[in-house]
Amino acid sequence: MKRFFVDTCVLIWIMQEDSRVDDVYYNMQYYQGDFYISMESITEMVFLIQSGKLKINIPFPTMLKYFEQINLKVLDFDLKALNVLFSLPFFKQHNDPKDRNIIAHAIAENCNLISSDQNFQLYEPYGLSYTEV
Repeated sequence: MKRFFVDTCVLIWIMQEDSRVDDVYYNMQYYQGDFYISMESITEMVFLIQSGKLKINIPFPTMLKYFEQINLKVLDFDLKALNVLFSLPFFKQHNDPKDRNIIAHAIAENCNLISSDQNFQLYEPYGLSYTEV
């Protein structure tokens, strides 16, 4: 079975029922693979919500239950992911620390990362399997 990692932007679109991720959401609902998110995405969402840059209709305390309901498992960023992060090169055109953590986490978990960020292609030579939405 395929393993997928959902980037923060895709997670937000799923929660907002955005049509850009209909195929991803369909596959999650009908078990067409294992779907994961990094705890890094959740902390990024907390920042965006607290800063007023993101409005979500789902109260934060119920988000984890919502993720479970849609077959999306949350994984902690661990030492394996940290080791991958240290091995990644630094690209000036892509210096977002949360993105780099999520990329490292996806590589460490051997998952295909689903995102809309074209800069993620930079990491394919370093083990990232990437699908653009």
